[in-house]
Amino acid sequence: MTETETKANILTAAEDMFMRHGYSKVTMEEIAADLGISKKTLYKFFPNKKELIRDLMTQRQIEFMEHIDEIWKREDLGFLGKVRSILDFASERASQINKLPDVRRVEPELWNEMHDFKKGKIFEKVRAIIEAGFETGVFRRDVDKDIVLLVYMHAAESIVNQETLSELPCTAAQAFETISKIIFEGILTDEGRSKYIFHKPLANEVG
Repeated sequence: MTETETKANILTAAEDMFMRHGYSKVTMEEIAADLGISKKTLYKFFPNKKELIRDLMTQRQIEFMEHIDEIWKREDLGFLGKVRSILDFASERASQINKLPDVRRVEPELWNEMHDFKKGKIFEKVRAIIEAGFETGVFRRDVDKDIVLLVYMHAAESIVNQETLSELPCTAAQAFETISKIIFEGILTDEGRSKYIFHKPLANEVG
């Protein structure tokens, strides 16, 4: 087995253990034992658990962005098919990330570092999607695309976190799905939308 394969196996095994038991409760010794390798071999690749989780989170973020790029390049889906596939994938990943809430508590600097990287990259992708929606005429042109982008990003960031989710009767994936539905589909029914469009502003009705 090559060193690249060994390192990949370590990351996969560690991720599984972190998901099942929590980052803070898993030791390097337990990871080595689970893999059937010596602690010396494990420390050869990762000097400590913080560097291991850093490498793991970085690798998963790279894979996340690469997968989104692959979806975006698919010509068989069409624009709305791409949006739907990307949102479904992002929803699934959001649910997985929230299974590691103790990383944020134990390694706050690392968590913030990874969060800022992810936020910046995802912001770029969502902006590209929204701009394409306006350019192709799929999205309404009577709303500001920059505001749409900010509303979506802030809503997703505010709701899809462990603290907020603990107060909601839903999972991270369900919360993300609802946010996407509201932003891209709205909350008005067809009847409600027609009434809203033709309803005069209250300011014009007064006096």
